[in-house]
Amino acid sequence: MALVGGGGAGNVAGGNPSGTGGSINYIGNHAYAYSGAVAVNNETTLLLFTTQNSYIVCKFQPQYLEASFSSDDIIYRIKANNELIALVTVTATREYTPYEEVELLLAPYTTIEITAENTEDNSKNAGAIITGRVYA
Repeated sequence: MALVGGGGAGNVAGGNPSGTGGSINYIGNHAYAYSGAVAVNNETTLLLFTTQNSYIVCKFQPQYLEASFSSDDIIYRIKANNELIALVTVTATREYTPYEEVELLLAPYTTIEITAENTEDNSKNAGAIITGRVYA
């Protein structure tokens, strides 16, 4: 496996192993994904990846990335192999942060998609964070 960025772990998740993007990143027996800020109005994909040959016990944390107050609701959908497995709604930027985490067990070779949708008719920045441990 080719190394990226001058050394360290092999690039197992795509072209940006340490930053934001739509993929999952593996470091030893840990996995993480940061979508970064994504403008959402209609249902928009924040993260899309397929797990490897191990399962992952992880937490998903929704992000509402607006610097100023917004009362718009953002709906987050978590899908495994195109099946909806969880739905979270963040109701406003004045809600407490970090928002409540959702615990997940991601099976091997499963395609995970996390989307966000603004319930109002305008664009707001949303994001997704997944952090977890990989088990063989």
